[in-house]
Amino acid sequence: MEIRIMRSEDEPKAYSLISESLDEYFAPQVITFFRMQWPAGQIVACDLFGNILCYLAGTKLPNGRVSIHLFATSAGNRGKGIGTMVLNRFKQAALMEGFTSIQLEVKEHNTRAMEFYKRNGFVPVEFLESFYNDGSSGVRMVCDLNDRRSFSAQT
Repeated sequence: MEIRIMRSEDEPKAYSLISESLDEYFAPQVITFFRMQWPAGQIVACDLFGNILCYLAGTKLPNGRVSIHLFATSAGNRGKGIGTMVLNRFKQAALMEGFTSIQLEVKEHNTRAMEFYKRNGFVPVEFLESFYNDGSSGVRMVCDLNDRRSFSAQT
């Protein structure tokens, strides 16, 4: 398995992954949009055949922050540590560019994702009423990159 910055030729596979894994609709152009904003913030995990197992899209925010907008792992590869490795790579990229925190939003009923983020140094900071297109609410979570405990052991 290889964890690396996403390339332009990965975009169709990344889009397929988010379409299969996430329950919100995203236009295909969203992948290009994020990649053009911050290339180093687009991380993929690929198998030996070039299949994308995990994709994370991040962008820069003001005041030393970055945001994770899309994060998906293929159903058959969840719980294997791949998401943790991709997230740690993203954290390293953010730190190397001088960022101090990461924020993201997760659906309030997605307890599996919330537990994953908590294990990886994120804490809930805000409830977001009717945040998603389907009317469901979310939780904003933040990770302090200055806290070295926010880096999980790689598996």
